[in-house]
Amino acid sequence: MAYRLLFEPFVRTRHGALRHAFCLLGAALALGCQPQIGDECQTSVDCSQGGERLCDITQPGGYCTIFNCEPNTCPEDSACIAFGAQLSGASACSSADGLSRFTRSFCMRTCGSNDDCRGGYTCADVTGTPWHGLAVDRGRARRVCIVPPVGDEVPASRPAEVCDGPDVDSAGSGGAPD
Repeated sequence: MAYRLLFEPFVRTRHGALRHAFCLLGAALALGCQPQIGDECQTSVDCSQGGERLCDITQPGGYCTIFNCEPNTCPEDSACIAFGAQLSGASACSSADGLSRFTRSFCMRTCGSNDDCRGGYTCADVTGTPWHGLAVDRGRARRVCIVPPVGDEVPASRPAEVCDGPDVDSAGSGGAPD
């Protein structure tokens, strides 16, 4: 009986502490297993059970992201980047407000080097060529994990008639070459 009186409170406390520890461990594992922006995916469920993240299956291996992000709304270790914000990289194609109606923004994983990105992706500043992205977030990194470009860049000397159209003569007819 004396044994029971001496050790029973310890046993209760120990079981309670173990139960509490297992609960904390379970919660940490559940939170730690949530996919991050830029992770590989096949469907949007791979990125989020609640639907707040999507799987961009147009990217190699899929890319967990948040579509149509707003400034400073992306999770930690990611940045909101807008693509298609400029009408074109050619100066003749700029508009008065400098943006395009085709602008789409995505949360993208930020990085400091290629080692921060998964295989098949590179760490790049997307505000330059060939992506012409726009960093929506102020004060966040502009370098993100993105698929490296393929093919040659469009030369800056390329004619701008894709934006301006062919010359129009005084009669109003197109001046297309013969």
